[in-house]
Amino acid sequence: MLVRLVYYSVATRDMSLLDVQQILDVARPNNDSLHICGMLCYEQRYFLQALEGEREAVNELYLSIADDARHDEIVIISYDVIEQPVFTEWQMGFAPASDHFYRLLSELGQNRFDPSALTQQQALTLLQRLSENPA
Repeated sequence: MLVRLVYYSVATRDMSLLDVQQILDVARPNNDSLHICGMLCYEQRYFLQALEGEREAVNELYLSIADDARHDEIVIISYDVIEQPVFTEWQMGFAPASDHFYRLLSELGQNRFDPSALTQQQALTLLQRLSENPA
């Protein structure tokens, strides 16, 4: 059974692009071995991430992510059974803040990046649109 889990969290400290790249360098091969795909964005100490794959693999990965001391205040936005993943091009895509990122937020009616203010559909739409045109 395929699932999609979307969550956000707050970094316990400011993260540089190098810090995030180090996370991606570990996540991508790990996700590939688990047949998990997804998308991550980071801005203003917020992470927003979608994970897609077999339910057991996604659940185990999420529990591991939740234990990571680099972030806390983890909130699951949505957890759905899916027929087909949408992030198939990405073991873990990443979109840093950019003009495109903020233009998408504006199109969603947001004037700053605060995942707690996004609906489930807005969060997924943002991640999908970012995955189509990452920085």
